[in-house]
Amino acid sequence: MHLSHLNGWRAVEAVHRLGTIAEAAEELGVTRAAVTAQVRGLEERLGRPLFTRTPGGLAPTAELGAVAGRLTGAMTALAGAQEALSTEPAGNRVAVSVTQTFAETWLPRHLPDLFARLGQIDLNLNTTWDVVDLHGAELHFAIRYMGEIGDDLAGLPLLPSGVVPVCTPDFAARYGLGEGAMDVSGVPLVHIDVPTTDPDWADWGRWGREMGVPIDEAQSAQPRYALTGSGVRLAQSGVGLVLGGLSEIFASVAQSTLIMPFGQKSVFPASYEHKLIWVDGRRFGAVQRGFRDWVADRAQADRRVMAGLFGL
Repeated sequence: MHLSHLNGWRAVEAVHRLGTIAEAAEELGVTRAAVTAQVRGLEERLGRPLFTRTPGGLAPTAELGAVAGRLTGAMTALAGAQEALSTEPAGNRVAVSVTQTFAETWLPRHLPDLFARLGQIDLNLNTTWDVVDLHGAELHFAIRYMGEIGDDLAGLPLLPSGVVPVCTPDFAARYGLGEGAMDVSGVPLVHIDVPTTDPDWADWGRWGREMGVPIDEAQSAQPRYALTGSGVRLAQSGVGLVLGGLSEIFASVAQSTLIMPFGQKSVFPASYEHKLIWVDGRRFGAVQRGFRDWVADRAQADRRVMAGLFGL
């Protein structure tokens, strides 16, 4: 097809996805009249209407609705090909796959600083525990809890990890927990099933064995929480002593809303770390590079805080 027809498809896809000519015009950076002309031109080329004109605006025909998903996919693929071949990718979009715990506990505290530094970027977050293939996905980066970085990927370490018992100050006072002997007998323990392949990640059973702290059968049988998110909220609720991930709970410990009743000696480090990764050799624009630098700066500052809190 001629380029004019490709522009027509872009206009039709944008109008269908966004719902109005005005929004499509704003996204495409053209006038409303231009979008209307492009839609009409493509309809004439195809010999059929693609939208029904109503007092409330344009409504897609059933025929257009049947191919809308393929059309959006084609436009996304073209945009990805253009970005991959461009020496300086344009746009302010940053797409990141991130674990849910990191999205819940780390990003919200730092996002105001991100927007102050980079302005109004188009930040797209895909929160999942699944390992996303960055080669086939429309993603710039992934923040993953992982070991070694693969040969075809590049990356940088963000935050170290491990576990430590935490609770509220009131909970510690109620059960007489302090920095003397580590004793959890009679203390409600919150069991969280963490989805990880880290060989050094510890649950209460392993933590107790490594620290020489008995965990009796009654405590092992206490309620378990199969969480895909953070255990910070459970600890802050005061329902029990939580074995919290260091990278998730350090801000709460620094602010004293949670405490480590047994101190630094109760920290059990893990071997994996949170890392920012991307496809090695991929070219990024100024906004994507700015996001990468911002994550590195914030993580470096937080590593210093964690080193002081946990003795890492």
